[in-house]
Amino acid sequence: MKRLICAVLGTAVLTLIPALPAQASVEWVCNVPGEGDVTFVTAADAALHGINTANTKAGKVFHDKFGEECTVIVVP
Repeated sequence: MKRLICAVLGTAVLTLIPALPAQASVEWVCNVPGEGDVTFVTAADAALHGINTANTKAGKVFHDKFGEECTVIVVP
């Protein structure tokens, strides 16, 4: 079961990595009435938040069910 989960996660990561170019500078900008353009979050920050959220939930399950420790590593 561990191998299946690792294979699925690895495949998902390898599939998504080429979709985002390295050093991408993508921002979420909204035009707020009365304020103009406001940048809320960069794509990298949004992705990191998503990964941290997934790790918080799935990482606990992996620890409880399989005894594995999951960590998020930010690579510059």
